[in-house]
Amino acid sequence: MTAQLPPFLEVRQLRHCYSQPDGSRVEALSLDHMSAVGGEAIALVGPSGSGKTTFLHILAALIRPTHGEVLFGGRDIFAPRQAGAHWRAMSVGYIFQDMNLLPDFSAIENLLLAAEISNVSGPAATERANSLLRRLDLWNQRGRRPADLSLGEQQRAAVARAVIHFPSVILADEPTASLDAENAGIVMNILTELCAESRTLLIVATHDEAIKKRFARVLQLQRPRAAENPEPVLPEKAV
Repeated sequence: MTAQLPPFLEVRQLRHCYSQPDGSRVEALSLDHMSAVGGEAIALVGPSGSGKTTFLHILAALIRPTHGEVLFGGRDIFAPRQAGAHWRAMSVGYIFQDMNLLPDFSAIENLLLAAEISNVSGPAATERANSLLRRLDLWNQRGRRPADLSLGEQQRAAVARAVIHFPSVILADEPTASLDAENAGIVMNILTELCAESRTLLIVATHDEAIKKRFARVLQLQRPRAAENPEPVLPEKAV
């Protein structure tokens, strides 16, 4: 009998707490188990304070969980301690709600800088960037800075930046929150198509019911009982 392969990504007994100024601790995330494989597209939903952003930040190794494991191919992404930064640079593409494009660089420069951080450089990076800019209808805007792009164009550039290094996992935090319905649909179509083609795991945090309905799989987070305050801004340093 053939041995069963480990899940592509697996979360076990995940908990995360934040320290308050008075010394107390607030639990911001509680998730017993979750597993997923490459090519899946998952909507991450839940009320404010349920830990959606915290969960994405842990998966991206931006913060370490208070308790629990995040396994990729059966290996803990935080062991050894410095492994988190390598995982983030090489295997994760992150799409922020406010895009986070570098304001002093053009669209294509934003892509090439992200590629260089992930050890994709030279002609391969340029070819990949040009291909994405053409596909996302940004070719004519490639030399423009983010402030000169529409919100829809900025978000498409953020998608291109996230996928330029062929990551194993794409994490998107409310990627359509700033967009109208038409542009939201365009961005989600592009994002899901790119991830499906490369068998990339896609996890999208959203409050939008129209976006949620696009996903066959939905992961519902519940607000921890002890979390009486809204989820705070993450204070921890990146791993």
